[in-house]
Amino acid sequence: MAKLIRKSSSKGKPKGDKRARTRTALIEAAAAIVRERGFEALTQAEVSARAGMTRGALQGNFKDMDELTMAIATTRWSPIVPDFKPGRDLPDLMRSLAKAVVEAMPARCSAAVGFTSWQTYALKNETTRASLVKRIAEVFEGSAQWVLGQLPQDQLPMPVKTFVRVLHALTEGLTYQRFLVPELVTDEVIYAAFAAMATAKPSRAMRKSAAKV
Repeated sequence: MAKLIRKSSSKGKPKGDKRARTRTALIEAAAAIVRERGFEALTQAEVSARAGMTRGALQGNFKDMDELTMAIATTRWSPIVPDFKPGRDLPDLMRSLAKAVVEAMPARCSAAVGFTSWQTYALKNETTRASLVKRIAEVFEGSAQWVLGQLPQDQLPMPVKTFVRVLHALTEGLTYQRFLVPELVTDEVIYAAFAAMATAKPSRAMRKSAAKV
């Protein structure tokens, strides 16, 4: 990585990260608009003006507004990855994941309104929803590979592809319930929910059906 970075002669900043800085500035500008008026208010003209850039800069970094909205969502709602070392068992993995979910709550809480706004926007825009499906499918695939890198399939309560989807749904559900009713969805509830996953025993029919997914 160090070999690829060269110093700018004018400001002493790496030239190689100019594109990254531009993308970040555009995402931040768009996110500010979303916080004020929601995703429906995003236009190329307004995002460019807010970022102090031309439309060409926006179009050169994002092929369309759908890609920009996806970038906003993914930078503010990144996947939760537990601190887990291979060689341990499923209950340990579930405890590690529960701990990671609890620790991610403060950061996710600050982004929850904007992310929910984007989900509502995706429900009304099929192109955006299709992009979301693709993105989440990639997350599921990466998660499945990660899980199998920690534990063999025979230690999981269900096929790994089903397992990661259930964990994702469980995480998202607990997260929003925690935001809405923190008095009821405590840390203990979150730990208990993931602990239950370590003892789940699906039926043979469920295993057979899930294996086809």
